[in-house]
Amino acid sequence: MAHPFQKFLFDALILVAISAYTVPVTQVTAQDTVPSSTAETGTGTVQNKTSPSPPHGHKRGQNGYALATKDKDIQGSLSLKTCLKYALTDNPLIAEARLGVQAGEKLVESASGRHYPKFSLDGNYMKRQDQFPYIPAQSNTISPHFSDEFASWQVLLTLPLYQGGQIVNGVKLAEVRKLIQEDNLTLTRNELIVNVVNTYNKILQLRKLREASQSSVTALENQLQNAQLLFKVGRVARIDLLKVDVQLANEKQRLLSLDQAIETSSETLQYFMNRQIHGPPEPLTLSDDLLAGEFTPDTVKAMERAKEKRPEYLLATRAVEDVKLTRSIIMGKLLPSVGAFAGYGDQYGFKPAYDEANWITGVNLNMYLFDKSLYADIARERLLEDKALKRLQAVENQLRLEIQGALSALKESRSRVLTSGQVVEQAQESFRIEEFRYKNGAGAVVDMLLAQAAYVTAAANYSQSLFDYNAAVVAYRKATGALEDYLQ
Repeated sequence: MAHPFQKFLFDALILVAISAYTVPVTQVTAQDTVPSSTAETGTGTVQNKTSPSPPHGHKRGQNGYALATKDKDIQGSLSLKTCLKYALTDNPLIAEARLGVQAGEKLVESASGRHYPKFSLDGNYMKRQDQFPYIPAQSNTISPHFSDEFASWQVLLTLPLYQGGQIVNGVKLAEVRKLIQEDNLTLTRNELIVNVVNTYNKILQLRKLREASQSSVTALENQLQNAQLLFKVGRVARIDLLKVDVQLANEKQRLLSLDQAIETSSETLQYFMNRQIHGPPEPLTLSDDLLAGEFTPDTVKAMERAKEKRPEYLLATRAVEDVKLTRSIIMGKLLPSVGAFAGYGDQYGFKPAYDEANWITGVNLNMYLFDKSLYADIARERLLEDKALKRLQAVENQLRLEIQGALSALKESRSRVLTSGQVVEQAQESFRIEEFRYKNGAGAVVDMLLAQAAYVTAAANYSQSLFDYNAAVVAYRKATGALEDYLQ
């Protein structure tokens, strides 16, 4: 007869197993959202709770992710925010990062599953040349049972009671690695936002340059007609006519280069939005303007926010946690492992026919007395922890450098915007005066062409300063982890 304690342990394990399979387990589903972040603005902070939803009427595929953007989906005028929504919804890099987050959630679920009991079924069938005592003798009066053909099956339940902290630390490690996947998603989002904003602003800058170049071409064409008439009546020399003609050819070449640059930048922006282009790409219509809006950086809390929001810093921090938990798991292998088990099975013999059922229950203890490889693994993890700490320090220094660089760029580009804006007005007025003097025969063609070239150069410098200022704002927001401002 079985010992009462064994029967009690067996019944307890069965009840634990049944409760584990009857209590519903909440499944974690991956969301197309990003952890809440506080984005910095010129006047305060804005709380961003979810990633932008797809524009109205946007379709999704069977896997839950948006289909690639079609030509008809983005017709009409596009704002910067709309372009960002398309990019963050359709870009395959975002979808790849989200799948990584889903895999991390399953990793946590797998690690947590080690807390629960495990059921296993074991069965076998054997045919031997000679008979074999498949059921051994139980006493001097109960002889063994022989057969040359026999089979058995057994259901076994195992439950870990103590594993030296390996299971608990394994769950923590899985959670850290899931957070690493989320930080990679945020990193991918940030890089995509930076690329979309800078490309959008570059198109606006190139279009401003094209407007100035087009006005210059129109003015030169008019001047060429006037010069031809004056040349016919002998009022100007042929060299003046050739100078205007050469200047017009140069401006037309500049206009052609700007058209090509606008087309290339537009294709780049459509690439970020994952737009499927069939045939020659159509030009995009952008609704925003390239302006030097007011922006006041928060220099006091910039570094503090960067540590809270920058995925690069969070990744370095989690790398330190990863190494520490890995070392704790390895050290747990040196501690005793205690588990309980219970089982029920039956054995069958066929010649002669006989079967016998039995149940088992017990506790097992396992402990390493010496394992050289485990000590080497612990030493390795200590070195990796020192390496991760050095990496964290380097990332912190890099954040501080990026913030200072962005602040300097903001100050310098803002000053250039104000100065170059005044230069444009002066150059435009000078060109107007020289053009008027030349038409009335009081000025030289060289002075007019120089004034025109100065105007085009001033317009180019002004548009470049506007782009540099907005790029500096992007760099500062990236440095402080406030790129979500562009989605507000």
